Amino acid sequence: MTSSSDIKSGRNRGSIQMRPRARLLNLVGEELISDEPVAVVELVKNAFDADASKVSIRFEGQAPEQPERIVIEDDGHGMSLDVVLGAWLEPGTVHKKHLTSSPAGRTFQGAKGIGRFAAARLAHNLLLQSRSGDGREVTVMLEWDQFDDERYLDEIEIDYEVAESDKETHGTTLSLERVRKATWTREDYESLHQRLSRLVSPFRDVPDFEIFLDIPEHFDLSGVVEPPDMVLQPMYVLKGQVNKEGVFVGGLRASAASNPHVRDEDIIKPLTLKLGDVDKKPTCGGFEVEIRAWDRDRESLEPYFVNQLGNTITKVRSTLNAFCGVSIYRDGFRVYPYGETGNDWLYLDNRSRQNPTTRLANNQIVGAIKISRDDNPDLKDRSNREGLVANNAYRDLAAWFELVLQKLEEFRYPIRPRDGSSGGPAQMFEDLDLTEFLRELKQRVGDDPELEKVIEEQREIQKRGIERIQETFSRMLRSAGLGQMVDIVIHEIGTPLGKISRQRLIIGKVVEKNVAPPALEKVSAEVERLAPWIDEISALRGRLEPQSPAKRGRATSFSVKDEIEDTLSLYQSLIDKQGVEVVLDYCADEVRVRMARSSLTQVLANLVDNALGWIRYKYGSGKGGVLKIALDTSKSGFVVRVSDDGVGVPEGNRGFVFEPYFSTKSAGMGLGLHISRLVIEPYGRLLLSEVGELGGATFEAYFEKGVGR
Repeated sequence: MTSSSDIKSGRNRGSIQMRPRARLLNLVGEELISDEPVAVVELVKNAFDADASKVSIRFEGQAPEQPERIVIEDDGHGMSLDVVLGAWLEPGTVHKKHLTSSPAGRTFQGAKGIGRFAAARLAHNLLLQSRSGDGREVTVMLEWDQFDDERYLDEIEIDYEVAESDKETHGTTLSLERVRKATWTREDYESLHQRLSRLVSPFRDVPDFEIFLDIPEHFDLSGVVEPPDMVLQPMYVLKGQVNKEGVFVGGLRASAASNPHVRDEDIIKPLTLKLGDVDKKPTCGGFEVEIRAWDRDRESLEPYFVNQLGNTITKVRSTLNAFCGVSIYRDGFRVYPYGETGNDWLYLDNRSRQNPTTRLANNQIVGAIKISRDDNPDLKDRSNREGLVANNAYRDLAAWFELVLQKLEEFRYPIRPRDGSSGGPAQMFEDLDLTEFLRELKQRVGDDPELEKVIEEQREIQKRGIERIQETFSRMLRSAGLGQMVDIVIHEIGTPLGKISRQRLIIGKVVEKNVAPPALEKVSAEVERLAPWIDEISALRGRLEPQSPAKRGRATSFSVKDEIEDTLSLYQSLIDKQGVEVVLDYCADEVRVRMARSSLTQVLANLVDNALGWIRYKYGSGKGGVLKIALDTSKSGFVVRVSDDGVGVPEGNRGFVFEPYFSTKSAGMGLGLHISRLVIEPYGRLLLSEVGELGGATFEAYFEKGVGR
């Protein structure tokens, strides 16, 4: 207590103990446990930590939509009275922190002692019964309503009892009475089933552990919790491991059973290769990965999933929507919320929209990433147990997974049809597909030739309409905004550039008038250093101007040699940074042409950009390489050859490099070479040479028509 002398002297000292209100437990629980499925998952994790081989979740009551109690029972090692009093009833216990694994060697999942919060989230009352194999049973009764605003936490009395058990088995039973959620719909049970079915890793690294669900009147959701059959039968699969050096070792498979594009037998491709730049390593640590993928168009789904398994297109797509996404599993258990419906944490949909032909969208894959606390220590939990801290290791994990996914996409590309009927923007129009509705209407009405004719006509009209929308949409994606952006940059940069130039001259005069001679020479030199930089910006503006829609396509007379060197100047900083040796090989004759200069610019820029990218990929950033540009005349025009000593084009990809959206770059859109070929068509052709002159790739651009030579 504070003494009176302390008060009179102006001092107020003493000590006191903090007494948390009892309601603190409920407040913390509300923050840690976001919904009922999360609460059930936490209690299942506790069963796993107790070395259980089986855990069952049973809903009891007269009506399934209004359960009176939830019973969660496991056959784990159970808890003695000391463990119940000293660990389970101690919020935030350090019991598991000191012991990193269970007696059977399982890595603890419930590492922060929040199981009792999960129980409080589900029901008002909890009856805990636990048997540790010593012939006795510990019973604890908790009434969470006692933890109210009025009382302090140390005022709550909790009753327990230890008695002889009539059961020989060990384990723990949690009877959650007076369920808080008033109504459980079919959708609620499906959500719980889905969450539990994805809880345990698909890598089969959690042996001897099964989850059972018992829901009255919902027999299809009861029994051993497993994903639906469709999720277990993908069209394409990638499995493997990325080691600490960034090398992927694994394999790919396209299933002949479920994939109509694979005719005879499974296509299997072993794979061992370095991902990313040669000098890059995953700072997140090594990880395992499994990716299952599907094409969502009707032609791909119908032969197997509809005709053979008896599903409907709507049901198949609905299943994919429910289970799609990329989940993270640590030490065998899923890290929530990655892979949840709508949780596109890798931004795969955005990536697919940018490159719709090649890239897989989030609703086309069910992926799993396996990490561990030992091998990936920098991947840390957020404080609320939902998700990982968005640090550098987390971002690195996302980047390296994308490199792995790209290998599956490259494998899939030559197998599936590439007519735009599946993947990418086509999925945006799934809801407009009336085929299922028209088919059902036809079945209900029965044989009616006239109606059948009308239905078929309407289906064709709708199909053609969607195809036209898709075609227009794709064209707009390729060109939208680029020309306008160039116009704006060219127009707006002129004013500040002129002001900077004038201001430089003014500063020079002010310096000359006001700076004393000893410092005048040095200051004037610094001012003059601005001049070449201003000239460089002005020259870049001049280089952009031919790309403006107002100027693009206008024929002018120019030297091809000058255009090659002007294009290289745009990439000079990248060339210098990489340390690339540039070799120019010009023919003896002056090649002067009259054509749209922007067309040559666009082709050259794409070829040079690709070459520099693959050089950097092969050697690593700043570690050299060779780029060669050769210019020759032809009978009626000229040809430009761009060669590099990068990785080259694999034999299996040579037939696809000019197709729209095909790219093997991690951030590539796959439009550069396609657009270059379209641009060059009025003048000639763009070819990939059979043999790269420098060991990498060599592209030949022939300009032989309408070039004014």
